[in-house]
Amino acid sequence: MGTAETKKPGAPEAGKPHHPEKKAAPPTPPKGGWTPAPEGCFSVGCKAKAHRFNFCNEHFDQFKFGLIKKTGEPVPDYEKKYDQYVAFKAKATGGRKVA
Repeated sequence: MGTAETKKPGAPEAGKPHHPEKKAAPPTPPKGGWTPAPEGCFSVGCKAKAHRFNFCNEHFDQFKFGLIKKTGEPVPDYEKKYDQYVAFKAKATGGRKVA
């Protein structure tokens, strides 16, 4: 008998990785008629470039605070949360307004 190797079905070939590389899927655009620019902020009406989690820096802070959804739409109780957000930002900056 020879020394021929037998392959198992589904076994990777020599030199090829076992798991194929996964390509990152582009983020899904928000629902509701707003379509952001490519690589742009997902927040409705914003034209800035996205930096973190498909938001610009300002809207990412608002997303973390709960003012906007991950689709970029404002939450139902936006006005109430916005007042709290403004007070939080004023306290964080030491109460000073920047020109």
